[in-house]
Amino acid sequence: MKTPVSFKFALRFLFSKGSDTFSSYASLLAIGGLSIGVSSLMLTASIINGFHDTISDKLSSFEGDGRLGHILGKSICINDADIDSLVNYTPGEVSPFINGVALLRFGSKAEGVIIEGVDAPPNSISNIEKINDGNIIIGKGLASSLNIKVNDKIYLQGLSSDEPLSNFPKIRSFTVSDIFYSGLQEYDKSLTYMSLYDARSVLALEETDVSGLIFNNEEKNPPTMLDVNYPYYYETWKQKHALLFEWISLQQWPAYLMFGLIALVGLVNLIAAITMIIIEKTKQIGILLAQGTSKSFLRDIFIIQGGFIGLIGGLIGGVLSIFIIMIQLKYRILEIPSDIYFMDQIPVSFDYIIFSVILMLSFILSLLASWFPVRNLSDLKPSDALRYE
Repeated sequence: MKTPVSFKFALRFLFSKGSDTFSSYASLLAIGGLSIGVSSLMLTASIINGFHDTISDKLSSFEGDGRLGHILGKSICINDADIDSLVNYTPGEVSPFINGVALLRFGSKAEGVIIEGVDAPPNSISNIEKINDGNIIIGKGLASSLNIKVNDKIYLQGLSSDEPLSNFPKIRSFTVSDIFYSGLQEYDKSLTYMSLYDARSVLALEETDVSGLIFNNEEKNPPTMLDVNYPYYYETWKQKHALLFEWISLQQWPAYLMFGLIALVGLVNLIAAITMIIIEKTKQIGILLAQGTSKSFLRDIFIIQGGFIGLIGGLIGGVLSIFIIMIQLKYRILEIPSDIYFMDQIPVSFDYIIFSVILMLSFILSLLASWFPVRNLSDLKPSDALRYE
């Protein structure tokens, strides 16, 4: 298969051997500028997707796919007929949980905490398959503030709203069996896990009382609604943290716009490069016109040049962004304060679709940008091009 003549001319004009002219440097600068712009866009998309995926994974591991509870925050009876039907006929895993607040004491220090009674903690933060009675799992932030270590004994005083104030407060001792770290400060500093039996004891609940049910489904898109009646309600982890994801969605478009301007500068450099090539090659263009070459053929040559610059710049930018992503995933060199964000490092996520779209757009926009400097070729006459030769 023969290479089209217009393609050969485009490469010859773009990368002439022994060429040390300004236009050749302008071409290299255009490729460099476009590659930086493409790389910036790809890294921006990777970081935004990384934030979304990391936060989603962490929150879903803590909250489950969804939770059922009492609309007034009261405890519910696990033997209730409606609850029993949900447990038996809902696909996936359904487990009870107990949630409440308590005062944790260790030595002379005390801290308010949230206790969560479950059969087992989330797999993402602990390898413990079952929490034994008398044991408690606390977060790294809480352990650091109170100087608690594994196997230390702490004391919990439940703060149940159902218990009369006249009653003498019950204080129970627990052994710290594990310390988890999630990177989410609001969980690491306040959340604790214990068995259902211990949670009932601390919060003074009946044997059949729970705070609600946790639903987990292995399907990629679990149900967002369950058919539940008053006074119960069902809420997914994404609905519970809807404001957070709205904020992420709101922030992504200004970020795309800001880094898209860098790619726009690369396209302006491309226009300048094509313009310089046309000016420097005016003599050759005049010779081709004098030999009967059509002006549409000449336009194709320079548009192909622009497309080639866009393709090379996009590929270099893609390779550069992939290299930076791999370095960050392996060495985690870009860190962020975990007390401000929901993680301690900048998360990145490689998305083939977004990367392909950015590469295609860079190529198409390069072809369109190349049209601007060549649109006046139809007005060029061979006599004007060769007047001083």
